[in-house]
Amino acid sequence: MNKSDWKWDTQFNFGYNKAKITNLRNEPNIWSLVNTDGGAMVGYPQRGLFSLDYRGLDQKQGMPKFINEKGEESPEVFLQDLNTSHLVYEGSIDPLLTGGFFNGFQYKNIRLTALVTFSTGNVVRLRPAFRSSYTELDATPDEFLNRWLMYGDDAEPSILDRRENSDIIGSYPYNNYNYSTRRVAKGDFIRLKQVMLSYNLLQNLLKTSTLKSASLSLVANNLWLIYSDKDLNGQDPEFFGSGGVAMPIPRQFTLSLKLGI
Repeated sequence: MNKSDWKWDTQFNFGYNKAKITNLRNEPNIWSLVNTDGGAMVGYPQRGLFSLDYRGLDQKQGMPKFINEKGEESPEVFLQDLNTSHLVYEGSIDPLLTGGFFNGFQYKNIRLTALVTFSTGNVVRLRPAFRSSYTELDATPDEFLNRWLMYGDDAEPSILDRRENSDIIGSYPYNNYNYSTRRVAKGDFIRLKQVMLSYNLLQNLLKTSTLKSASLSLVANNLWLIYSDKDLNGQDPEFFGSGGVAMPIPRQFTLSLKLGI
């Protein structure tokens, strides 16, 4: 075997991003800090994510409780209040470190390449799946299988009946739960972003034609999410939707033939 027939090339790149707000002219309210896009506060990153301090479930009905704007334990939190001292800082929603690792292997006219991308150092807000009432048209996530059913359960919030739901009008404990410390996950991931296998036709096969070059390639994109936080429950940390992270992106396969005249 001729070693000159083999080629290997590799590339590694990364970006480091860290920010801190030192001067701010406006005063944020609770909602501006706990929503999916994060908010700005002096001493924290530009898009820092804060959460309501979750304090467990009410054992009579399974409703969630929090530390509210008054510093009291309650299912009711006024999200427009300017007192944010009881919020819990989760981290930045912007990654601290991002990058990619590329490897290419070639033997004669056959080439195989692979690109792995990664991101770390950020948090994401899980999609707001909880409400005080639901209909048969709602698509409920797996979390509902672990909901509160009886006294003593350490689980997700209960599903209220119609009478119980009428008693909490105006307090919105289930909406508040979506923005609590229980609904945050790490945004770290490692993904096999692309794999490509290509073959260049031999030049002696092209001498009898008008073609100067010809190659056949098979490309696979988004092949494998190697690592992500298990608390995401199948949601994809790399792509954000409205109100949380989106579902995983589909795999894509492309077969192409390139001809040069």
